[in-house]
Amino acid sequence: MALHPHLNDFYNEWLSKADNYDGRQLSDYFNKAFSLFTLYNKLYAEATFELARRNVITLSNTFPDRKGATEYAPKFIGYMTLYIAITDDQNCSDCLQSLIGHISDHDFYIKLSMPYGEPQIQKDDDLVKRLNSKSPSVKVTAILDLIYSVRCNMFHGNKQFDHVQVDLLSPITVILRTVIITLYTALRDEL
Repeated sequence: MALHPHLNDFYNEWLSKADNYDGRQLSDYFNKAFSLFTLYNKLYAEATFELARRNVITLSNTFPDRKGATEYAPKFIGYMTLYIAITDDQNCSDCLQSLIGHISDHDFYIKLSMPYGEPQIQKDDDLVKRLNSKSPSVKVTAILDLIYSVRCNMFHGNKQFDHVQVDLLSPITVILRTVIITLYTALRDEL
């Protein structure tokens, strides 16, 4: 089964859209992140459906969004492949270390309780431990959990439109872009 042409077009258009935000304005960082999250969502949905078609996973009547983003995408790609893509790229590695530092120092709170957006410091500290793991599967899952949590905070209203968010969104988008390219390559090569 070949990759559907609409997916190629979607990938090219949304990646180009994201790449055109150059960071001259605060809104560029948010728009770039929203564009990349939209593209990632489309790709991990396709990977999730393909794993179900192969009987690797079983889906219920609702789409497992968080699992698709944090478990099924790396299962489709291969944890080690994604680990290498992120850790061998110096820019991604530097971005990850920057994020770990900010979360460790509680400059940003990633895990927020609903509906009030209260920080869950113990969960953030656990996230940092997992981000520092030497296990490729633990580290990759933590990276994707970080990305998905930031996405939820943005989409569901707990990420303020403030310049301080640049220190979070700039490195997140670098890593997310690498995840997207790696996932798209796996989809293209396997379908």
